[in-house]
Amino acid sequence: MVLPFWNSELYVEISSWFPFGRDYHPVSLNRFYDDTLKRISEASLNLGSEFFFMASPATGCVGNLSRENFFRYGPDHFMNLGFIMTFGFSEMFEKIIIASLGILESSRGLFAGITSCSLWSRGIYEGNTKVIAIASNEPFYDCTEYLSGLAKFLEDVNSFIEVKNISYYAEKFGYDRFFMLWENDRPFDLRISEILSEFETDTTKEITGGSSVEEFPPFLGAAINVSHENKFM
Repeated sequence: MVLPFWNSELYVEISSWFPFGRDYHPVSLNRFYDDTLKRISEASLNLGSEFFFMASPATGCVGNLSRENFFRYGPDHFMNLGFIMTFGFSEMFEKIIIASLGILESSRGLFAGITSCSLWSRGIYEGNTKVIAIASNEPFYDCTEYLSGLAKFLEDVNSFIEVKNISYYAEKFGYDRFFMLWENDRPFDLRISEILSEFETDTTKEITGGSSVEEFPPFLGAAINVSHENKFM
């Protein structure tokens, strides 16, 4: 079982001081938001992924891509509707997210998929990367219970597969982050998928199950600046 590919792209305005090169705080930065997010960030890095970004009514826009918000954690300046959380793609992490959605009772009402995410800084395009997105179509979704369950689940997986403490070395010696679209895919597999999509008929649908590309599920998400002008994402 794999996550669906969504034929959409997330547009994220990143922090003006986001480190495109070496990052010495890909984990500890998140402790300013919440200890749970720090635990999720640490565990995901150990599993070949990275916690990029999250927006919800309770937390506002937070994460490694939104570092300017760590000192104003919470919805004081913005009213955020909907819940969405993104991680860097890895095959291992994809399987783990699939398992978590089936096991965690708090994940009911959530859906997940793989999509492209473009990064913008003050209106300038900076790069593109492949992400795993978890979202809810409930405008006032309370993610507190799910985040706690996800943190515990990821930590249990780390303990089970006995991964090395990558996050420790990333904090101590720096983490080199490179954004490339589909960097974790195998070109041969992509070519096979392309050929199957081009020759898709009723017969091939019966064999392959149809195209793996899907429409982005209905999602209500907005960030509204209550002190200045309105902005939507």
